[in-house]
Amino acid sequence: MAKGVQSEGKVTGTRQPSLAARPERRRIERKLQDAGVLCQPELSIQYQTIAKRSVLRGVESGGASKDIGRYVTFCNERGERIPWLQPIDTVATNGRHAVVIATALVSVEVFRMRNTYDILITKHQAIESDGRRGRIESSVVFRGRQGHLPLDLTGAEKNMAGQILPEFFNKAGEPIEIPPAFVPVVRAAVRGSNCVACTHQHYLTAPKISVLATDGPAIEAEDRAVAV
Repeated sequence: MAKGVQSEGKVTGTRQPSLAARPERRRIERKLQDAGVLCQPELSIQYQTIAKRSVLRGVESGGASKDIGRYVTFCNERGERIPWLQPIDTVATNGRHAVVIATALVSVEVFRMRNTYDILITKHQAIESDGRRGRIESSVVFRGRQGHLPLDLTGAEKNMAGQILPEFFNKAGEPIEIPPAFVPVVRAAVRGSNCVACTHQHYLTAPKISVLATDGPAIEAEDRAVAV
């Protein structure tokens, strides 16, 4: 963990780590609603009757207007892309883009107000309970508050989106680094928080399917290219 980052420990049950405290969170949600941005960072726990196990369900979602944006996506514990269960195509923009199902995953959430950014990276795991509904165990990997990125990634400098990150500092003015393994997924989420009228996912990828060749072994192919 980078210098200056304090672990908040594990959280179990229905409460999951949040990007902001409740009063601020409500103000953020009202601003996003006014801007037409729907982002669902919370995970739900589901039970698979065939596999007889509890799993996590997340929704890559979000988008932006010029002044405000919020985006959440998911990866594995090494920061690598994971496949969606299914993409979501709707007439709406800045909303739901894809569903992911896994027993464990990492959520990466970015909130942007003009050039100021908040970032939350959280590990989640579905915990089985004998004879009872499973629960979610969560732990914060990184929390960055009021980072600054002095570029307009929704306008003239949008070609830089997905390449750069906001800078974060602790209260003493020392830089706080995002864990290197998660830099690619954070870049994608930052891009999502600047994607005006967003209609596609930025990090979840298409699952690989097996194409049976007539004269040879099955060939793995991607169902659909991921948008970045």
